[in-house]
Amino acid sequence: MIDALPWSQALLPGTDDGDWQDVLRRARRQRRRRGGFAFVALAAVALVGLASAYALGHPVVDFGRTSKGPRTVVNSFGSLQVGAPPGMVPGVLPHQARRITSVRVDGKPHVLWVAPTKRGGFCFQWSRFAGGCRANRHDKWAKRLDVGGSQGAGGITVIEGSFFQSAGARLELAYADGQKAELPFVWVTAPINAGFYLYRVPDAHRSAAHRATRLTLFDGSGRVLAREPILNSRPMPFVMHRLPGFPHLTVPARADWGRRHQIFDLRADDGARIGLWIAPERGGGRCFWTNQAVFCSNVGRAVRREAPRPLELNFQGGGKHVTLCCGVGPPVARVEARFQDGERISLYPRQGYLVWPIPSRHYPRGRRLSELLAYNHAGRVMQRQRMATDAPGLYPCAKPKAYGYGVSMCP
Repeated sequence: MIDALPWSQALLPGTDDGDWQDVLRRARRQRRRRGGFAFVALAAVALVGLASAYALGHPVVDFGRTSKGPRTVVNSFGSLQVGAPPGMVPGVLPHQARRITSVRVDGKPHVLWVAPTKRGGFCFQWSRFAGGCRANRHDKWAKRLDVGGSQGAGGITVIEGSFFQSAGARLELAYADGQKAELPFVWVTAPINAGFYLYRVPDAHRSAAHRATRLTLFDGSGRVLAREPILNSRPMPFVMHRLPGFPHLTVPARADWGRRHQIFDLRADDGARIGLWIAPERGGGRCFWTNQAVFCSNVGRAVRREAPRPLELNFQGGGKHVTLCCGVGPPVARVEARFQDGERISLYPRQGYLVWPIPSRHYPRGRRLSELLAYNHAGRVMQRQRMATDAPGLYPCAKPKAYGYGVSMCP
């Protein structure tokens, strides 16, 4: 399952090419929807690319006959390829990007662009909404429904996703009140061979008692091909606070600001002041925040979480300094940072957290942070965490490098 990711640049939609409602009327018999809620249908299919296999019960778009993506779309997909962290390069073929369909949600058009990948999968963009990749159609997630979307106070409000099962004939969304709705989708032919959907949850189902709970894919005989729960995580509201010497701080609204406690106050080599605070969370739990990260332990309890590892540290960078942050398990007494040039620096977590601005002398290639070791109080190594040393765009530099597709980053 792949969460939908916001795109930094909205893509301009193409002109409307048809009426999806009319396509659906001609494609299959009408089914009455329980509860009487109208669905926001996929609209404006590029009819020139629509295959005639309406007997399948859904429109089929011939990928090879649809419109090619303009330069902005090619660059957006290409940026995924040249800007991805090591180990996460999707192998996308940006120049093969095609326009599949358009959906109007709350009056705003969202164009679906799709590009194939080298491992038989695809990357996709819903303009002005979401994007991502299912790069390998043979990985452990391939048999599952991809379910993403945007969240509101009562649960998910817009659902989007995809599936690889070619036998898929019907998508059914179940709600907490027992009602169900059938979701329209479009199937895209080779080399994509996948179904896509985008659906606005009706207003009547945007409260906790009526929210979407489960999505099921059936074949033509009614057999279940895949089923996924709808993870209605509660969005975390934030408030802005100011403290002397720090930039504006984004703080979880659930944090008890008056009972905050600062456990780190450091300086990066560029002069930036780096802090980490903790505070009780209203309703139970604990929140923390730094200049760049926030988290509350009691938000989204319905989402099952794996047991924390001794080290949950990541880079925060892309600006004038790079910081290591944030979670450290209770058994860890010391963290040793090891660098490519042989230097070792000991770091000491406090109350389960660690934040540390990496010295600028370790920004150049060949001198970067390469490994973290977690030690318990007895001096035994509990965990080793390898750190990427060749991630472009992370460490500052004097002269960025052009990587193509309009992307320039520090190497």
